[in-house]
Amino acid sequence: MLRKLILFICPLFIPLFLYGQEDKSLIELGDEAFARQEYAEAAKLYSELGDKRKAPLPILEKTARCYIEIGRFDLAASWYYKMLQSPACPSIINVLFGITQMNIEQYDTAKKYIALYNTSNADSTQWKSRLLAGCDSAMLWKQATQTMALENIKELSTPGADWISGVVRDGLLLVSNGYRKMALTTGSERNPDIDPRVDQPYFKPYVFKQYQKGSNANTYLEEVLPKLLGKLPYHVGPVCFNAREDTAYITLNSDVFNKTRKGPINGQRLMSIYWSFKQGDSWGPIAPITTLNMAGSYSGNVVLSGRILYLVSDRPGGVGKTDIWYSERQSDGSWGTPKNCGAVINTPFEETFPTINEKGALYFSSKGHTGIGGYDIFRAAGSGDKWAPPVNLKSPVNSGADDLGFIMKDNNYEGYFASNRNGGSGGDDVYHFMETHFTEKIENKPTTPVVVVSTPPPAPTQAPIPPPPGNKKKLSSEDSAVIDKLEHLCFYYDYNSAVLLTSSREMLDRVATVLRDYPQWKLMVRSYTDSRGTDQYNVDLSALRCYAVIDYLIKKGVPAKNLYYENMGEKELVNPCADGVPCNEDEHRKNRRSMLKIFY
Repeated sequence: MLRKLILFICPLFIPLFLYGQEDKSLIELGDEAFARQEYAEAAKLYSELGDKRKAPLPILEKTARCYIEIGRFDLAASWYYKMLQSPACPSIINVLFGITQMNIEQYDTAKKYIALYNTSNADSTQWKSRLLAGCDSAMLWKQATQTMALENIKELSTPGADWISGVVRDGLLLVSNGYRKMALTTGSERNPDIDPRVDQPYFKPYVFKQYQKGSNANTYLEEVLPKLLGKLPYHVGPVCFNAREDTAYITLNSDVFNKTRKGPINGQRLMSIYWSFKQGDSWGPIAPITTLNMAGSYSGNVVLSGRILYLVSDRPGGVGKTDIWYSERQSDGSWGTPKNCGAVINTPFEETFPTINEKGALYFSSKGHTGIGGYDIFRAAGSGDKWAPPVNLKSPVNSGADDLGFIMKDNNYEGYFASNRNGGSGGDDVYHFMETHFTEKIENKPTTPVVVVSTPPPAPTQAPIPPPPGNKKKLSSEDSAVIDKLEHLCFYYDYNSAVLLTSSREMLDRVATVLRDYPQWKLMVRSYTDSRGTDQYNVDLSALRCYAVIDYLIKKGVPAKNLYYENMGEKELVNPCADGVPCNEDEHRKNRRSMLKIFY
């Protein structure tokens, strides 16, 4: 994929068995496709060999590696498992199979096989320990109480790969190979050129204007700088703008301006950094930034933080496979030679997808820090090459798959990231989250003592959650009447919807007025669903209903720090309409509600 997954294992040096001429040709064709990084095609060729008879271990291993590159962890697992059936299988395949089990969140199985990896190498032993710790963390975090509302934005998620790179005044910046056939305002492509590495169209950058405006997604999804970038061949990767939005930093395939590729094996498809300057109402020609690029190395994924520019590169002199580097703005406006961000951020594995959400903090994805599978998203405070230890954003932001491109809106409780986790539309999908106390948690700041409870309840092995603190302050009769009135309000929803009705908005306007008059009060929003749908789906839907209320109140001036929620799912039905009980729509509607609880 465009994020340039670089393998951290060396090819297995296992002698090939003798094959017939036809099989040899398939091997040669597969090897040529593999060398061209055409992993989808190579996987087809290798699979044909592997399916027809007992294939040699190197073919099985390369087939698994191809599927890793195109994000098909389930298929990669099947080929590693075939290898494990052979007595000659190297021990390292146990850990590689275990990693694919982490990717699909089968952590018990992952631990079992990773533990079987025998090695005397100190670095490999440390790697094994880190993976086992990641499995333990994953199981612990998945059991923990979740207070984040999370949804897949279906309108932005295609069978291809769609991920987030930053923001501009107009909206959210994305990069996708799945939008090219969509009927956007900038047009559509019926037969876009295909990248043979993944058998998907090439990537292009887009801006999602619903991030600001809120309407039909297709109406507000547009190409970025279509006149400048629309006709370029190959990949057009992430685009970053300066604060004035008159300079664009563009990650482009290095072959865009050099179409002299020859022969069946033509080396890596490298990305480099280019820029363009706005001149009046138009953009000037695209030119490479020579000080940021290095011949023969990947350079891309630019993000700006004041006078510092961060980028991703696999150039010599780094800590690992792909590292995060930084460049400082020079007095003449040029960018200095990149320097490595150092071993606190970078590891012997891959770091990528840097973003800046608040001053003095870097968000990035890594395979080298202790995580729960694939790329995990981390946050580190600092700048340049001076950093505090990175903090894992944990579940549900991180999953066993690849989690990338974390963007938080200025309200500090809402944002987006991309992931190819199970349950999505195919490749990397765009996810939207809301969590009123996210910043407090990530910075390990103490929160107010109101306890947030979500369903389903935590596993029995966890310490019990204490009950909410009692309201000990004596209230006046007038204040008691106000609270009683608030706690008897009900906000109803249409079926399978978290959109506030007009009547609910009118009531919440009055609630916001009261809460602004009583800034010491804390509000807990409890939301429910009817019994239709699975338990987990209803838990998630009730969380979104909680945040529909919370988001509305915040926009009306209620401090986010005073708001909490319980996503109750289909608990506490107000009538007999449980699973399997026939009820009419009016009866179901009474269960689809949000209610309020005041703490003072």
